Amino acid sequence: MGRHRKRRASPRLSRRIALLSAGLLIPGTGGAVLAATAHLEQHATPSARSRLDSRPGAAMTELSGPRTQATAARPAPAAPSATAQPEATVSAAPAARITFAPYADVLSWPPLDFARTAARTGVRDYTVGFVAAGDGCTATWGGTTPIGDPVVRRRLAKVPGEAIVSFGGPHATELAHGCPDVDDLTARYRSVLAAADTQQIDFFLTDEALADSASAGRRAQALARLQHDDPRLRVSFTLPLHRSGLTDTALAALRGAAATGADVSTVDLLPAGGTGPALISAATAAHGQLQRVYHQDAATTWQRMGIAPVIGVADTGAGFQSADARQVRDWAAAHRLDRLSMWSITRDTPCTLDTTAKNDTCSGLDEDAGVFSRIFQGS
Repeated sequence: MGRHRKRRASPRLSRRIALLSAGLLIPGTGGAVLAATAHLEQHATPSARSRLDSRPGAAMTELSGPRTQATAARPAPAAPSATAQPEATVSAAPAARITFAPYADVLSWPPLDFARTAARTGVRDYTVGFVAAGDGCTATWGGTTPIGDPVVRRRLAKVPGEAIVSFGGPHATELAHGCPDVDDLTARYRSVLAAADTQQIDFFLTDEALADSASAGRRAQALARLQHDDPRLRVSFTLPLHRSGLTDTALAALRGAAATGADVSTVDLLPAGGTGPALISAATAAHGQLQRVYHQDAATTWQRMGIAPVIGVADTGAGFQSADARQVRDWAAAHRLDRLSMWSITRDTPCTLDTTAKNDTCSGLDEDAGVFSRIFQGS
């Protein structure tokens, strides 16, 4: 990988001229398809480095589509399913302000300065990850770093608001896959909550992870036990969003959790890419599916949903831009969604001419640093 050099300060006009001269600016989009280099922290291993080689859900491109200025149509409430499904615990009504908690990798390099980022963008809450299985039933950060690692603990202590700890991730094994015993799995989850000093956990579950029904069952039982011991514990599932909504395996995981008594208070939808209208259409389809799972009215179902776009250039094309972010934010506010997120906080900055390798340190767009964070917070 190339050496990541410091970005030279220059006026915005000069930067755009330089990008055009280099042939790196996408005409008509305001975006430069660039990539960035990064070094790993001293405790990261080659397996951890592989996590930087691609973004979550990169293989799923079905949400990409032609850009349009049309606003999303207001969805009609879905009819209740005739088949009886397990009822989920109804969460308390959310606050008027939608929580914004972008993803942040605690093993990223250079290290993320939470205090400095908060001062620049106003972001205080983060979804931090990823907790993954190490050897057998061992909880680690990224599959390599011990949960009690002092460097990571110091970073988490600097989160100015809430830290939602995320399990799984796009390139790691979630603990339920490595722990065959529910008692052991529950103990591992509890140890992570104590180490991170949080009462909010998220499960970033890929299509591959969702296909393992046995681990899904263990996960649901462990979560039910944890919430029985601490009713204040909030659980969210981050699930892949396809053009038609959620997959059958994703819906089965939610039904399984409900059947055990676990309350998944937020279903966070993760599209691989696409424009604002495409994401809104897919999320609207998922809303109807969730109504049938939880047997709740339209308003209550919207309030247990979240959405986490992959900002910037995902694979090809113009990607998810600031105009898309405004559309999604306004739609989320109108429907009172529970959470807005994004992949990821380190991508919320423009790329520079000094970068040579693909990773998650910039968006690939010619946008001001922090623009997505400010939009999603209503600025």
